[in-house]
Amino acid sequence: MTTTATPAGTARYWQECTDRFAELFGRHLVHDAEQVPMTDAELREVIDACNRAVAPLGKEVSDRRWVSYMNVVRWSQSARHIKDMEAFKAVCVLNCVTFVWDDMDPALHDFDLFLPQVRAVCDRYYAKEDADFAYEGARAFITSDHMFRDSPVKRKLCGTSPEQYFRFRVTDIGVDFWMKMSYPIYRNRELTEHSKSGLAARMAARGLTIVNDFYSYDRENALGQITNCFHLCDVSDEADFRRFFAQRLDDLGEDMECIKAFDDLTRDVLLDLLHGNFVWTTQDRRYQSPVNDVNALIQ
Repeated sequence: MTTTATPAGTARYWQECTDRFAELFGRHLVHDAEQVPMTDAELREVIDACNRAVAPLGKEVSDRRWVSYMNVVRWSQSARHIKDMEAFKAVCVLNCVTFVWDDMDPALHDFDLFLPQVRAVCDRYYAKEDADFAYEGARAFITSDHMFRDSPVKRKLCGTSPEQYFRFRVTDIGVDFWMKMSYPIYRNRELTEHSKSGLAARMAARGLTIVNDFYSYDRENALGQITNCFHLCDVSDEADFRRFFAQRLDDLGEDMECIKAFDDLTRDVLLDLLHGNFVWTTQDRRYQSPVNDVNALIQ
């Protein structure tokens, strides 16, 4: 008799949980997220800029991997409200090169080589004040990642409770960086202030993390990484996992209800960020298997 093994980790729940995420978004969204169109020339410009930025690290990254990284920006920015495509390209480059940083072995990290490249990207695409905010967001994200990769503080915050975990992840998942590099795309006073103050990041962090953690659990588990909220439940126990997942859906729904109270543009940008991240995560090769050619550690 042939038996089929039950997938390990969260893979066994993939369709069920994807349907529940989709149903929740369907109840809360004003509009579905749309992918931002880019010409072949714009894609080439971004990829070439990414390659220049990581060249001092001695790493080669395939076009396929750059496109995978870039697609989260194309899905998660609010296509209906974009006013500055130069700033959009900046976010593509900054997002991609910090993905490389995140996917590298910590022993290979070198601030002195990398941060000047990040600063150069900011100066190339943004006005002076906006370049300063984007760079500081990137610097804080990179520095936090470098400090906390193997820190007892990280183990404590990630292993105590959802509240402590999500507090840590506001910076660690990069959403504060995202908002500080993204607000120039829209040239909107309210969103600019929400992004500079950190409020926009705090509103989006929990939902982004919940989606990311579900779909990246098996990869992170295979790599021995502890930054995942689903370590706070027993994913092998269906009842415990479903209880915990239902709580996280409630968290996401609560956050979207609050986001809908913001001005119309900030509302759309934040909801498109949450939904676009979900669409990208469920479609992109990065999440299709625990380890593959666009998500393996860069050696």
